[in-house]
Amino acid sequence: MSTMKIWRLIPLQQRIMEALRQLGSCTDDELLKALDREGENVTPEILSKALLQLEVRGLIRLLGAPKGRRKIEVRQGKP
Repeated sequence: MSTMKIWRLIPLQQRIMEALRQLGSCTDDELLKALDREGENVTPEILSKALLQLEVRGLIRLLGAPKGRRKIEVRQGKP
């Protein structure tokens, strides 16, 4: 089975940051739904990888929430 790469006009991480700025803090499920409304076809695995990269860069903070969900917040100011 071949893996298919999707070329995006706007990088997924940028789309995520734009969605988070509009939503404020949200869960990963809410973020998936928001990205789906914008026409982004993102699986939970791809979203998780992109969120980890954004967290490592210090742009967002991931917090554990009930029922295995994660709460996502945009970091204010510089880390």
